Amino acid sequence: YINNTRINRFIYSNEVSDLDTKIQEKAMKVDMDICRRIDITAKLCDVAQQRNSEDMSKILHGSPSRAPPEQKGVQKLSLSVETDGDSGQKEEDVPGSLNITDEMKRMLNQLRETFEFDDDCDSLAWEETEETLLLWEDFSNYNSLNLDRSLGSLINETESLFKTREQEYQDTIGQIELELTTAKNDMNRHLHEYMEMCSMKRGLDVQMETCRRLIQSTATTGRLV
Repeated sequence: YINNTRINRFIYSNEVSDLDTKIQEKAMKVDMDICRRIDITAKLCDVAQQRNSEDMSKILHGSPSRAPPEQKGVQKLSLSVETDGDSGQKEEDVPGSLNITDEMKRMLNQLRETFEFDDDCDSLAWEETEETLLLWEDFSNYNSLNLDRSLGSLINETESLFKTREQEYQDTIGQIELELTTAKNDMNRHLHEYMEMCSMKRGLDVQMETCRRLIQSTATTGRLV
């Protein structure tokens, strides 16, 4: 009987050690799952911040009204070079234009002599009236209209980009919430298994204590005999 009790005690001790090992492994898995979920959430937040900064930098650099002064200077220089080239070409075309002007004057004199036009028709100067001034004002407002249109298109692009990013962030938040729900379910399951193992360990401890007392009582009885 004593040998059987010792064998049972040895078996129970092995089972208790196995249960302790399993409990430690489960606790380690739970800790690793929690750390992994936290790392995933932090990485997603970093990705969202990086996308936001990249989008803002693209918007700022893509605006036509925010061109650096160096590029504007280069554009002005190229325009001045082109105008110089055009002026040189115009100087070469001056004799031909003078001949055309002389021919037009000669034809005008012939018409004047034939139809007896008034002297007021000799003036080729531009008369500034309200209509002509209005036309010049419209022409001067052309650049401002183009600027307003470019700003309007930029605002529309920015709003559409923000809507797209907002939808992506909502999807990311939904995915994070789903992962958090899965992590909570896993933690509850691991906790339930841990509680079951603890209850089994307590039962084995009670059995081991009972066996120990039986062994002690048997040893005491044997001594008395």
